[in-house]
Amino acid sequence: MKLSSASDASTERTRPAVLAVDDVEANLVALQALLEDMDCDVVLARSGNDALRHLLRREFAVVLLDVQMPEMDGYEVAHHARRNPSTRDVPIIFLTAANNSEGMVLRGYGSGAVDFLFKPLNPSILRSKVRVFLELHAAHQKVETAKTALERSNAELQAAYTDLQTTHAQLVQSAKMASLGELVAGVAHEINNPLAFVLSHLDTVRRKLSQLEPELPAPLSESAREKWQRANERLNEIGPGLDRIRELVVKLRTFSRLDEGERKLVSIRECVESVLTILGHRLRGAIVVETDFGSPDQVDCYASLLNQALMNLISNAIDAMAGRGILRISTGAQGELYSIVVTDSGPGIPAALRERVLEPFFTTKPVGQGTGLGLSITYSIVRKHQGTIELSEPPGGGASIAIRFPINQGPTPNAS
Repeated sequence: MKLSSASDASTERTRPAVLAVDDVEANLVALQALLEDMDCDVVLARSGNDALRHLLRREFAVVLLDVQMPEMDGYEVAHHARRNPSTRDVPIIFLTAANNSEGMVLRGYGSGAVDFLFKPLNPSILRSKVRVFLELHAAHQKVETAKTALERSNAELQAAYTDLQTTHAQLVQSAKMASLGELVAGVAHEINNPLAFVLSHLDTVRRKLSQLEPELPAPLSESAREKWQRANERLNEIGPGLDRIRELVVKLRTFSRLDEGERKLVSIRECVESVLTILGHRLRGAIVVETDFGSPDQVDCYASLLNQALMNLISNAIDAMAGRGILRISTGAQGELYSIVVTDSGPGIPAALRERVLEPFFTTKPVGQGTGLGLSITYSIVRKHQGTIELSEPPGGGASIAIRFPINQGPTPNAS
């Protein structure tokens, strides 16, 4: 048994404790002697105020409380203890040398006592009652420990389940993006071969016509001259159209980047333009695209992942504007960070929702029109680049989303 006085502020908190309250020193010494071989700390208080201070400082298995004390008697101490949420459940055993009257006992129980003992105390009875409350306290502590462990396990299980859901959803989304990349790459390949064939024959046709022109009979009739001129005009118009298709194929292949699963230097301008090409059908109409490409253009990154992040940001911006507005994309270095900012002129994101939009499965779109994964996946991609994502409201309204990551990504991680 460890004995503690009212001034001992460093009492051990690992062992159960008994609080003995009495204004007579001899009574406290007697209580110490009775409890000296029990596995508990005995804390001594010589007044009601002293007892209440101790009750606020630590937890007690039971309080042995003298009834008759100056300034504040035991009933008042019990009353104050019961009013405080942190001490209301501490068991109190009243001790008194007064006559055993029914009124006194009823008042004691009415004050919140669990038992009432009269002096002179029977040592066996007192020790027996204290032992019961020590055992109850120990059992309660075990229950609380088990409850805390169970709550922690439940929280960990819930977190693991949430992570599993998020990972599964991200894998599904990544698989969709990979399938889109394969489809785009396949389409680009299938277009590229006949395109090269047509461009080659177009050059042949131009060359042969230029060789044939001096051999034409002169003068040509008005009708023949008009047909000749129209044929040359159509050939000249075919060239830019085929060049546009070739540029589109290059951008489609840039977007797919099936050969760029690892980090490498890529052109951010090409990344942005390839995504705009893929989403071109959604930009037709009243959406104006403004781009501002800063330096450097080439940045060390995971190209396919960055394309996916840009696709999510630009697609969300287009959704927000509902077919009409201004889409601004700016890129460039800001100190040691590279910044990509996508701004739209839509209704914006309410301040109360800005912290939630990065949560998996959170969406403000109607049911069936959004998975709530776009920004959370983008956030994961930005974290893979050791970067941050920031949502804000530009001065003119709308929404602005900036992703920033170190220009120097450090050593390339192992392929494993």
